[in-house]
Order: sequence, then C-alpha cells, then structure tokens
Amino acid sequence: MPADTLYEDDIVTWAERQAQGIRELARTRPELSNLLDWENIAEEIETLGRSEWKGVASKLRVALEHILKAYCDPNALSCRVWEGETNRALAEARDDYRPSMRPHIDMDMVWQSAFRFAADALRIYGVRIPPGIPPQSPFGLDQLLDTAFDHRTGLEALLGRASSSH
Repeated sequence: MPADTLYEDDIVTWAERQAQGIRELARTRPELSNLLDWENIAEEIETLGRSEWKGVASKLRVALEHILKAYCDPNALSCRVWEGETNRALAEARDDYRPSMRPHIDMDMVWQSAFRFAADALRIYGVRIPPGIPPQSPFGLDQLLDTAFDHRTGLEALLGRASSSH
C-alpha cells in the first residue's frame, strides 16, 4: 500500500513505518545528521500514531465508565445521558479503530481506568462501586467494537455477572 494511502487508511502503521524509515536513513546517511534531528523527528511521528490508538482507548474508557455508573446507580437522573454518551463513544471508537491498534490497546488498563473514573464521579453522590466487579475487563476489544454491543448490552452483561456471583 502506498504511503499516502496508508496515511489515510491506517495512520498507526504509517507512523511506525515512517519512524522506522527515518531511523534507517539516519543510520545509513550519517552526514545528514548535522542537518536534521532524526531521532526526535522519528519520535514525533511515533507520537502521532500513539495519539490515534490512545484516542480509541479513551473512547472505550468513556463507554465503560458510563456503563459502570449506570450499573452502580441505576436510578440516577443521568442514566439516559450515560446511555447516549456510551453509544456515541463506542461509535466513535469503531470509526477510528484500525487493526494495527490492537497490540497497543490493553483492555484491562482501559477497564481499570474506567473503574477509577466512575468511582470518582459517583463518590460525589455517595455512591460506591459494589464488590464483585472484576479487576480485569469483562469485555474484550472485539466485543466492544462489535456494532451489536451498546450501553444496554454492557449493562446487562454486568448485571448478569452480579446475579451469577450470588
């Protein structure tokens, strides 16, 4: 795939390849090192790719955070808002996701971050996350990226886990 097409289709792979190419050029053409700061240029390009997959992970975190809040506080006036924000975050994550992001997205870390954010948001209202919520993500990346998964599906899965653990 040409670099310009790859840039449009999969910026993470593009960034990785560009950084690798720049480092190779710097290694094979040391006379150019006085003109350009090759290593920092490569780092900046890698940062571009990193920001793309981190954006997807962040959207997944937002979705899981809202599912957790609805699970913990099902009578909150915000439940409908949380549902809308979950589904929007999932749709945006699906739009932005590229297969090259898979090795970079750690669902357990996304889950643990969502847990902390939800706990902090609920604490203000005196609501706590009950025991029994798993420390590892109960949802896989493929599950969250599947268009059949939405706020209600996630909430039902958590409710099902809670009732089966009693």
